[in-house]
Amino acid sequence: MTRVLVAFATRFGSTREIVSAMVHELNSAGLDAHGVETTSSLNPDDYDAFVIGSPIYGGHWLAAAGMFAAITSERIDGKPVALFSVGTLGVSNWKGAEKEHQDFITGLTEVAPKLNIVSNALFNGYFERSNLPWYLRIVDRFAPTPQGDHRNWQVIKSWTKSLVPKFNG
Repeated sequence: MTRVLVAFATRFGSTREIVSAMVHELNSAGLDAHGVETTSSLNPDDYDAFVIGSPIYGGHWLAAAGMFAAITSERIDGKPVALFSVGTLGVSNWKGAEKEHQDFITGLTEVAPKLNIVSNALFNGYFERSNLPWYLRIVDRFAPTPQGDHRNWQVIKSWTKSLVPKFNG
């Protein structure tokens, strides 16, 4: 049975909920998937495939996820890896959000060229203004993000299902 590590970072918990749905889809398809925060001590040698994701803020993942991908890239050399970002820029500017995501993925592959990326995706996330630190609330006044849950669960599930043949292959 293919063992899949879904490693993620989260700031407010929205990405954890996405990972939970991903793990459910992968397990339903007959894989042995586990979702674990990248801050945990993880042994990549115990897995056959990887999904790594994080919220994206200002063009960057949370440090824990980016560092996990970069540091473990040597150990997971050749194993299939899928990457995903979660953000809210796409709610009002999908092209800008896609560019931000792709630029990050390009930068990550420059730092970690041994990552065998078989797929990557960008998902809209959940935004609640009260979660912002005071200085970002000021920025948000000039370019307000629509508040609420913008996650498209069907898109997330479909992308996750598309990984199964890439991980079993």
